Amino acid sequence: MSRSPISVVYIVVLAASFFTALGCATELRINEIQFVGSHNSFKQAMSPEHMRALRAQNPAAARALDYAHLPLSIQLDLGMRKLEIDVFFSPQSRSLVVGHVQTIDMNSNCDALAECFRQVRSWSNAHPRHVPIWISFNAKDQRIEGLPDPAPFTEDAFALFDEVIEAELGSRLIRPNDIVNLVWPNLNDARGKILLILDEQGNKRDLYWKNWRARPMFTNAPPEHPAAAIMILNDPIEQQEEIKKFVRAGYMVRTRADADTREAREGSTVRREAAFESGAQAVSTDYYVEDERFGSGYVVGIAGYVRCNPVTTQVVCSVAE
Repeated sequence: MSRSPISVVYIVVLAASFFTALGCATELRINEIQFVGSHNSFKQAMSPEHMRALRAQNPAAARALDYAHLPLSIQLDLGMRKLEIDVFFSPQSRSLVVGHVQTIDMNSNCDALAECFRQVRSWSNAHPRHVPIWISFNAKDQRIEGLPDPAPFTEDAFALFDEVIEAELGSRLIRPNDIVNLVWPNLNDARGKILLILDEQGNKRDLYWKNWRARPMFTNAPPEHPAAAIMILNDPIEQQEEIKKFVRAGYMVRTRADADTREAREGSTVRREAAFESGAQAVSTDYYVEDERFGSGYVVGIAGYVRCNPVTTQVVCSVAE
């Protein structure tokens, strides 16, 4: 059967489009993709006793803290490629404890930092072709009235932090010193790797980045600093153009699709859509599965878990794992 010239041209165009998309997936660098991650990934629900007490004292805070997450391995199975972990330093036992708010919100999917890493490492071993997993950290030493004062994060605390990282994940890290002039690794070369970020400002960040080339964690550094590579910009509506500017310049950015349970309660997708549109590589959420208590249907996800970045790439393609 003969084909018309128009149908032949159409087939050629389709084939070219297919191979362009395929080429996109094979030539991408890791800052040219977009994926979803979970916010405070370790967090389990507060105890009913602590939640009742907090509701009586501070209803707004209780509403903001009324969320919980599945075990880390299940989150990774569901496509999360960024995790977030809050860490407290215990100088008495020289240990790093995982939790959200001292005393009242410490129920966790992994009680010690090393255990969190082992869970991620076990999943990574079973899925060696995964795109790089980001893990960001808050070093928790904030004083809160009425609660015990946590130990401050000192040079010794960060030295311990690095020791635990190196012992559990050292061989599979993408390190700050690996990135020169914002040239990120090719995606296929970076599969199975993990990238860590200390999400802090002020004294803690400055203390950590004094020797940043030897550190295993990136920092939330401003663009004028030589360690600048990853930006934490949490408001994709107010910071939309700023995020796009940094993404186009080669930076990696994390933003948030929702906060304080508001979007899930209201069913609002404005912030979620702004987050995806911004091109931030990591879009963080508490709702990769719906919280059926709210009945809003609110959920955040990407078909296939990872996609080409809408700001830095011009074709549509899928990125396995």
